[in-house]
Amino acid sequence: MQRERLVLGAMTGTSIDGIDLALVAIGGHGLAMRARLVAHRSAPLGDLAARLRAAAEQRAMTAGEFAALALDFGAFHAREARVLLDAAPGHPRPDLAAIHGQTVFHRPPVSWQLVNPNPIARALGCMVVTDLRGADLAAGGEGAPLTPLADWVAFRAPHPRAIVNLGGFANATLLPADDGTDHAAQVAAIRGRDLCACNHVLDRAARAVLGRDYDADGRAAAKGTPDAAARAALAELLAPDAGGRSLGTGDETAAWVDSHGRALAPADLLATAADAVGTAIGSALAAARVHDAILAGGGARHAGLRAAITRAAGVPVRVSDDAGVPVAVREAYDWAILGALAQDGIDPALPAVTRRTAGIATTAGCWTRPSPEPAAT
Repeated sequence: MQRERLVLGAMTGTSIDGIDLALVAIGGHGLAMRARLVAHRSAPLGDLAARLRAAAEQRAMTAGEFAALALDFGAFHAREARVLLDAAPGHPRPDLAAIHGQTVFHRPPVSWQLVNPNPIARALGCMVVTDLRGADLAAGGEGAPLTPLADWVAFRAPHPRAIVNLGGFANATLLPADDGTDHAAQVAAIRGRDLCACNHVLDRAARAVLGRDYDADGRAAAKGTPDAAARAALAELLAPDAGGRSLGTGDETAAWVDSHGRALAPADLLATAADAVGTAIGSALAAARVHDAILAGGGARHAGLRAAITRAAGVPVRVSDDAGVPVAVREAYDWAILGALAQDGIDPALPAVTRRTAGIATTAGCWTRPSPEPAAT
């Protein structure tokens, strides 16, 4: 029996506040692979956060400053990965590390997931793959989202299912039913898309009326009552064709927060925002005719948001913890799977999802080998 591969996945998101790492055991190869979580860790970015945020906000930097930031960020990954591995049973050594890097610019076909992989390869003694988006971008795709294929590996079921990430924006992977045969046909039927602004709205409201970065677990919102007029106004902004775009910065809802934040009690504003956002997400799931949904991302802990999604979707909704993957590390877990797929020669980008019209002739990702140990003298 062939042993499982151990793949380390690492992800830092658009909030630029922390790193999530997942050590994943991969059994089998290609589309026949199966994955299970071995260990995971989340940690704050510390002083790196301000430097990464400055880069993402397009503040002027010299080439030397960019190079130093990429190197320091790679060294940070290496340290945090070693902490995770040293705490894992048996202190395992990974066979591969799949590193997302920090997205500091994304305007297809130009995109940059900044990180220097060399300190990681040296610290872990394994191959490191980065820039999994690049090949798709070069072939005319959007380079995102990439997680749908990994979601299929991790969460597919005998019925249609949605995997929903509740981040700054909510996005969904729509998985076909798994009948146990014809993996290629199933993969061709996977879809993924953005739904609406999510934590961008909820967190902005929390900052406005609570003076905090977010409403932990939706506890403040739970004390409020949604306002019908304010809810209808936000629902219009969250509609799929609002502003003619599916991705943005969340700025389209800023005026709503500012105006209704002055008119409503703090708890009522937060309850209204959660109800409107959750209803928009749940309605999209109902239209997709899935049989159930699995929620991940920071918003999955918000009780009011989850309740609104469940009401509007009309199907069972649960968090990814129930499927063996904590909500905070689902993307890092997926990234480990994508790295293993790329290692097996499987293109992690799905043309129907990234809107790519051309094929990919090159291997996805940039691969960094660890330096060999010097020969004994």
